[in-house]
Amino acid sequence: MEQESSSIMLNHTFSALNSREARQLQVKPIGSNWVYKTQQNPDGLKRCTAQLVMTGYEQTDFGETCAPVGKPTRFQYLISLIGRYGWNMDHLDVVTALLNPEINDDDIYMTLPEGWPEGLNAPKLIVRLRKALYSLKQAPGLWHDDINACLLSLGFT
Repeated sequence: MEQESSSIMLNHTFSALNSREARQLQVKPIGSNWVYKTQQNPDGLKRCTAQLVMTGYEQTDFGETCAPVGKPTRFQYLISLIGRYGWNMDHLDVVTALLNPEINDDDIYMTLPEGWPEGLNAPKLIVRLRKALYSLKQAPGLWHDDINACLLSLGFT
């Protein structure tokens, strides 16, 4: 939980509202929860992870929710061309990818779950999302727009 919360804070994912701003809200904030998983490393050691997710089923006001995905057959074809012609291939994995895109069009409010680190552990603290978060309906589309703009700025077509 500490690692996840510090990553979120370093990424400036949200900003806390003061009590006056929270009282003036015209919309009900979306809740959030901790999701815990146990993962096994390649060396056999187990590690526990925690992820902050929004209770997305509570979100009712949202825009575009989809993002384009590649078909597996296209990736298979591309890999076969790489093998046939001896091209180089690199692999990229973006850690916390959905936490990177900024939310510019909407005001989305969320309550922090129990167990949030000290200093922000006020009961039912309301925050305004500045960047996407897991289970946000728009997150995949925002990520696609963000990475697409980045690749186009680098000259990719």
